[in-house]
Amino acid sequence: MLDVDGTIVSYHKEFYKLLPSKRVTEAIQQASKQLTVCFTTGRPYSMMTKILSHIKMEKGYAIINDGAQVIDLASGDILYERVMSKTDIRSICSILKQMRISFFINDNEQELLFTDSYKPEKPLNILVRFCYAEKTIDKMIDKLTHIPLIKANKTHGGEGDNFGLVVSHAEATKLHGIYEVSKLLGIKRVESIGVGDSGNDFSLLMACGLKVAMGNALPALKEIADYVAPSVEDDGVADVIEKFVLNKNKNNQNA
Repeated sequence: MLDVDGTIVSYHKEFYKLLPSKRVTEAIQQASKQLTVCFTTGRPYSMMTKILSHIKMEKGYAIINDGAQVIDLASGDILYERVMSKTDIRSICSILKQMRISFFINDNEQELLFTDSYKPEKPLNILVRFCYAEKTIDKMIDKLTHIPLIKANKTHGGEGDNFGLVVSHAEATKLHGIYEVSKLLGIKRVESIGVGDSGNDFSLLMACGLKVAMGNALPALKEIADYVAPSVEDDGVADVIEKFVLNKNKNNQNA
């Protein structure tokens, strides 16, 4: 169960254009021959296709939109979906607008910059990009806590005080997505490996048997991890696959 941004690709001002390194790409390809690889990301599917094509993923699953949807990579079918209510969307937009926050809405596979003319159709999540201080994001979360059917996850855009936010349906988490994938595979969640780096990856790690935080992960995520891998810049995902899937580092298995 692999997070994407900050895990298999680096954070960058144009991170949606980035591709995994050669080492990470080859490691994922080798792993997919032995087990099912699942990508878990806040991205919509349209922003995953370039990476999937690059890795040549023809089977497996993608938990996208931060858990709002589960996609079968072989067929492209949506196997699980949780859409935010239009009432909740209007409330969230009103709060963020009052705070003078710039944000995007993922609606009908389009990432739309919010304007007063926006009309909800099929809203899956709201995204505040990595350009705010942590205390500002915490304030946003505090103002949203009264809305019962949503959840708000703090995200971290690499180094420094560079935080963002993802707001989704309460049942649109990576944990919910992993639960659905586990049912499809006929496995227990504890039989999976979860790898992530940011605030929305707490549910990812807590859903998995082996919890792996990247070297560039939030300190709090590292605290709950069974293993801390090298950073995304040092091909940490390849290290995880080589150590725990391909068994290339048998002497280090006690980490």
